[in-house]
Amino acid sequence: MGTFGFGTLGKLVMVGIMAPAFYLVISQGAAERARVEAVERSIVQARKEIRDLETEFDTRANLAQLERWNGDVLALASPRAEQYVGGEHQLASLPGRTEGGNVALAYVVPAAPMEYIPAPTEPAAAPVTTPAVATSVAATPAVSPRATTPAPAARAAPRPTGPVQTAAVAHAKARAVAMLDRTLLSDSTLGDLSRSARREATLR
Repeated sequence: MGTFGFGTLGKLVMVGIMAPAFYLVISQGAAERARVEAVERSIVQARKEIRDLETEFDTRANLAQLERWNGDVLALASPRAEQYVGGEHQLASLPGRTEGGNVALAYVVPAAPMEYIPAPTEPAAAPVTTPAVATSVAATPAVSPRATTPAPAARAAPRPTGPVQTAAVAHAKARAVAMLDRTLLSDSTLGDLSRSARREATLR
C-alpha cells in the first residue's frame, strides 16, 4: 500500500516537472514557425522587387534597339509646325500674336470700393413732432370720426418747428396714416393708442 502511494506520488512529480518542459518546447517551436513565415514573406517581396528591377533593366537595355526600329520602320516623331501650317514663319505670323509683343492675359478688374456717406442729420425736433401729430390723428377716430380732418391742423398749429412746406407734407402723411389706421385698427386698439398718447403728452 505504501509502495503504491510512493509510485503515484513519483509519477505526479515527474508529470509536474515535464509539463513545463513540454510547454517551453512548444512555445519555442511556435516562435520559430513565426520567424520562418516572416522570412518567407520577405523572400516573396524581394523576388517581386527583383522582377521589377529586371523589367526596368531590360527596358533600358532595349531603348537603343527601339530607337533603331523607330528610325528604320516606325518613323515616329514629335509633332512639328509643318504638320499644321506651312512653316515656322507662318506659325509665328498667325493672328492674335504680334512679333516681339508681350502676351497679356485677360483678368477681371474688381470694382472700386464705395465710400459710405452718412445721410445729413435733421434737427431733433422734426422726428419728434411728426409721430406726435400722427399719434394724435390716429387717436381722434376713436373719440369722434367726424373730427378727423381738422384735428391735425388744430393741434399742429400752436407749435410749428419747420417751414410751411415741411408741415404740409407732415400733415398729408399723418392724414394718410390716420386713414390707414382707421381701416386696419379696431376701436379698442385706437382707444389704447389714444390713452398712451395722452400719457406721453402729460409726461412731456
